[in-house]
Amino acid sequence: MGPSLRSLGYRIVAIANQKGGVGKTVTALNLAAGLARAGQRVLVVDGDPQGNLTLILGRRPVPAAGDSGDGNGAPSRARRPAPRDLAGLFGAIAARERVPVSDFIEKGVRRGLDLLPSRNRRMRLELGDSDILAAAPGFASLLSRLAERYDWIVVDTSPSNGPLERALIAACQAVVIPLEFQLFSVSGLEAILAEVRECAAAFGREIRAHALVFVKAENKVGRVEEYRRVFSRFRTPVFEICKSEYVPRSIERRRTLWEAAPASYAARDYARIIDTSFLG
Repeated sequence: MGPSLRSLGYRIVAIANQKGGVGKTVTALNLAAGLARAGQRVLVVDGDPQGNLTLILGRRPVPAAGDSGDGNGAPSRARRPAPRDLAGLFGAIAARERVPVSDFIEKGVRRGLDLLPSRNRRMRLELGDSDILAAAPGFASLLSRLAERYDWIVVDTSPSNGPLERALIAACQAVVIPLEFQLFSVSGLEAILAEVRECAAAFGREIRAHALVFVKAENKVGRVEEYRRVFSRFRTPVFEICKSEYVPRSIERRRTLWEAAPASYAARDYARIIDTSFLG
């Protein structure tokens, strides 16, 4: 099964795949929450400007103190503070502003679990590739410093391969790759593995492709054994998450699997990844 992340000393982990709909956010959510449930101090980073992880875990932003609004109960645009989320943090780093990182982190969204939220869907447009690239080394340095406060930092990413995704992967020490048992997943896996190698070379650091996580696994699906053989050639530990109605149901209720269905097969499978691939 290979060495665990803890035995390797790797504690900053991206959940990444350039393909959408493969369970990145669900995997990031339940691995981070499962680690916290195991008594670990965890920071989860919502690296997707769509902010789905923030919708599940985050608190609703409130107007800053002293903002009297526009007379209709809405905050005044002129006095609205810089956003305290991923986009705001990248913007501050790119502008070389000295801001406390604690201002951007929501503490205790679950017991043992803090969140760096993402609430600006226009992050890429408003910052642009140049600012995101300029902020990448500083963001990587920031996560390294934050790792002194946390046992684990889990970074969710979006289904893309642009500068933002490269900056997020480059800030991590290891990558967990969610997939589905499909033919198209082979080319997707090859693409994300190539991106990991490119990020490692560009930033001069080792980034480990640590595990493949097949979500919605069903033994009855035709050719599944053939798919298992195909993916075994990548020589990366493989885990499977049982397809379960509890997964979408928990998301609809803005809960983790540990809150909604801790005895489910899917929760058991995520626990196995945590116990063997992270903590073992």
